Amino acid sequence: MADLNELIENGGQILTFMAGDEMFGFYILDVSDIIEPPEVTKIPTAPPYVLGLMNHRGKAVPVMDLRLRLGLPAGEYDERSCVIVAEINTMLCWLLVDRVTDVENISPGDIARSPVDNGIVRGFVVREGKPRISVLDPSVVART
Repeated sequence: MADLNELIENGGQILTFMAGDEMFGFYILDVSDIIEPPEVTKIPTAPPYVLGLMNHRGKAVPVMDLRLRLGLPAGEYDERSCVIVAEINTMLCWLLVDRVTDVENISPGDIARSPVDNGIVRGFVVREGKPRISVLDPSVVART
């Protein structure tokens, strides 16, 4: 997991995406790939937001519905939906999102740390004339 302090102090890039009607982002260094939604093997005892597991190069990787993980209402996915592959230390987590919107350059003054330590939201990007972006911590998102 990349260090948010680096983004706050120096600026950098975030991958922005939609889940429901809200815009979220990951520090670009936390993202290893963006792919089409895969076929998954359901896990009967998994939490509702875990769609299942998929085989990725011989490893079982969890696929999560980000909307449900964040407590947002369930929704329909379409041809613009995709999976963001986040790398957490040496583990991969696949997160289904409504759509990826952009890679944005963030200046140090554009981002503020979340008032909640160790929460799912690491910080907020607020810029005049643009929607607020909640920057997520993939290691917290990936916890089941």
